[in-house]
Amino acid sequence: MRVWLAIVLSGVVLATSAAAGPAQPQRGGTAVVALGSDPETLNLGITTSFPVGAVGASLYNGLIWVDPRGEIQPQLAASWTISPDGLQYTFQLRPNVKWHDGRPFTAADVKFTMEEVTGKYQGRFRRAFEQMDRITVVGPTTLVIRFKRPFAPFLRLLSVFDCPILPQHVYAGGDVLRHPRNMEPVGTGPFRFREWVRGDRIVLERNPDYVDPVYLDRLVFRVFPSPTLRVTALETGELDHISDFYLPKTDVDRLRRNPAIRVRIGQPIPSVGFFYMNTRRPPLNNVKVRQALAFAINRVQITQQAMAGLARPARGPFGDGFRWAWSPAADFNKLYPYSPERAAALLDEAGFPRGAGGERPIRLRLVYDAARAPLVAAAAIIQDNLRAVGVAVELVPVDAAVRIDRVYMRADFDLALETYTSSGDPAIGYHRIYATAPPRVPFVNASGYSNPAVDELLTRATEATSRAARAQAYAEVGKLLAADLPALMLFDEVGVDAARATLRGVWTGADARDRWDAVWIQK
Repeated sequence: MRVWLAIVLSGVVLATSAAAGPAQPQRGGTAVVALGSDPETLNLGITTSFPVGAVGASLYNGLIWVDPRGEIQPQLAASWTISPDGLQYTFQLRPNVKWHDGRPFTAADVKFTMEEVTGKYQGRFRRAFEQMDRITVVGPTTLVIRFKRPFAPFLRLLSVFDCPILPQHVYAGGDVLRHPRNMEPVGTGPFRFREWVRGDRIVLERNPDYVDPVYLDRLVFRVFPSPTLRVTALETGELDHISDFYLPKTDVDRLRRNPAIRVRIGQPIPSVGFFYMNTRRPPLNNVKVRQALAFAINRVQITQQAMAGLARPARGPFGDGFRWAWSPAADFNKLYPYSPERAAALLDEAGFPRGAGGERPIRLRLVYDAARAPLVAAAAIIQDNLRAVGVAVELVPVDAAVRIDRVYMRADFDLALETYTSSGDPAIGYHRIYATAPPRVPFVNASGYSNPAVDELLTRATEATSRAARAQAYAEVGKLLAADLPALMLFDEVGVDAARATLRGVWTGADARDRWDAVWIQK
């Protein structure tokens, strides 16, 4: 854990205004946070979608939260112990916690959430749940979780983003995926749901029963589909915060020079940008075509132009954010340097020669989130790169909900641009890209790729308790994935978040979407 933190935090720069004022938090006021589109749901237990997490992190709690140093801190769990063999976790839960409807929170809610919600539907948590033997409620505030085999990153999976605790009394016996409370949530978080005006705003209000201080009266998430208008709204004070996910990188230099704006560059959680290749259908079921695309795509150009230099060209199937898991045997700089000539040769070998007009008989549809300016720019570069080797690409910009349906539920795409966060461990955030998985699970293995050898190595990387053993497993699986390329990593994100200088206490959590209970407005 310390290794990746040292890497990413070394690049952290805080460009702060000279805003002066009282050091003590002040109560009251409304903070307005940017969204690019409406979330598809507000139930964070059934998806890893970024906008759902942006809102849901203030409605729900996890058993733990992660601070900017990467340290795990108690939240709904007051404390925990781990058995010497690493198979049993005993949690003491925080007493006197209430749901937003006034009912008491208990250990039974945790068991229900893991068994009936996150263990079935949450793309990152379900893999840990598969390794569990049993969950036992010992008392209202005591819970024991027993594993069949060690699962090294388990504690880190208990944050609100991977295992938000949901109320059993609301969801038991119902259809979790279609439950009406997914749109009007009942949580234990610092803010309660107030209203949702589709296409415009979601309003949360302070939870008066929250166990810790909450300073803001209201938290409003405003939908700004246009990246340009989003940044203008921040500069004029209509918005108070834009997270990295929605921030156009080409505007960062200007924002850093604005004394009314604070910019955080660098994030404590490695994240990657990549595109899935749909291996279910021709021509992407041909590994030579996938490798040709890797040679044809200019990752440095994407990093410099689409990301404005605020990213690193990807160097392997898991990026390079976890240096201990990176292997030179899977180094994309050596295996797939930018080379249109080698791409063209591979496409010829694969049986797709150029025609009289220079084009090859390949036409690919590239699906991406239209609200994210860096991905819009990256898509245009990919289209140009592939056109240069005779491959036609149709750009398909869509909103977040349509993208999930098209890419994950219907597999109706050829290439799909994505960014995934690791949640602090490659086993949590990145295994889902490659591990064999059932279809129609949001943000899980959209390529349809399945390789038993890869699955075995990923499992070994998860179960190993030593860093050296995990690194060996990642070195072996990295070579397989670099050859098969069901997904092509494009860049490692640096991460940039921007806020009005009057917003204090922001970025208290490792994830910019977390800990809005600590945020206050300097008046």
